[in-house]
Amino acid sequence: MDTRFLESLLAVAETGSIAAAARQQGLTAAAVSQRIRVLEAELGATLLNRTAHAALPTETCFRLLPAARRLVRDAEQLTNRIDADGLSGPFRLGAVSTALSDNVPAVIQQFRQKAPQAVLTVRPGTSADLYEGLRSGALDAAITVAAPFELPKDIICRTLEAQAIVHALPPERDLSKTEAGKLPWIVYDRQSWGGRKLWADFGALVGEEHILCELDAPETIAQMVSQGAGQAILPVWQGLRMHGPEMTLKDLQGGAGREMVFLRKHTCAAPVLADLVHKVLRDQVISTHG
Repeated sequence: MDTRFLESLLAVAETGSIAAAARQQGLTAAAVSQRIRVLEAELGATLLNRTAHAALPTETCFRLLPAARRLVRDAEQLTNRIDADGLSGPFRLGAVSTALSDNVPAVIQQFRQKAPQAVLTVRPGTSADLYEGLRSGALDAAITVAAPFELPKDIICRTLEAQAIVHALPPERDLSKTEAGKLPWIVYDRQSWGGRKLWADFGALVGEEHILCELDAPETIAQMVSQGAGQAILPVWQGLRMHGPEMTLKDLQGGAGREMVFLRKHTCAAPVLADLVHKVLRDQVISTHG
C-alpha cells in the first residue's frame, strides 16, 4: 500500500472535498480520485460518500483514519532517519490568521535557506482546529493562542509573546466624542481561545452596549473599525496597522494580554524541523521587542 495514497485520503477527510485535497497536495482532482479508488480496491470497501460538491468519509473510513495517520507518520519517520541532519521531508505547520502575516514569512525564508530539501505546508485555522489537527497527527506543529485549559503531557508548549490589548476606535478626525459613545461593538469571538480571554479581562467595557457582530477574525475587525463600523477590543499583533492604519488605539491595562504559543508533540515526526521553526519564531520575537 502506497502511503502517498493514504496521505491523499487523509487530505480529503480533512477538507471534505477531492478538489480541495488536490490543491493542498499540488495534484489534479483526477489523480486524487484515482488514488482513492486504488485504496478502495485494495481494502475492498467504500471510503468516501461522493456528491457533486463534497466527498465525506464513510463510517468504515472513519474507523481506518487513526491507523492511516500512524502509517503515514511512521513512513515520514523512516525517511527522517535516513536524513542525517533531519532537515528534509514534509513538515505541516498550522497557524492562526494573525500568525500567517506576522510569523510565517520568516519561517518560509529560513526553510529556503537552511532546509531547502524540506517540503513545508502551512495550514491556516482557528486555535481550536489547529490543536485538534496536532492531536490527530494532521499537523506537525502549530502557532496558536494559548489554550484555555491544561494541555496533555504529550504536547510541548513554548510561549512566544504576550500581545498587548487595545481599545480600537475609528480615526479621530471621523469621530466626535458624542459619536464615540454611540458606536456599536465588534467583538472578537467569545468562543475562540483568544476572544474568550479578552472577554474575561475586558468584557466589562462592553457591558450592555449594542454588539454589532462577533467573529474570530481580528484582521477583519480592524478593517471594520478603521472604516467606522464600530469599536473593538483587540490584541496588538505586528500586522495590526496594516489592516487599520488610521485607527485610534488606546492601551488597556489590567489583563495578561493575548499569549501566543508554539505547539508540537513530543513524538513529532520531524523534530529538527520543529526546532528550526521554534528558533525562527523566538528570534523574531526578540528582534521585534528587543
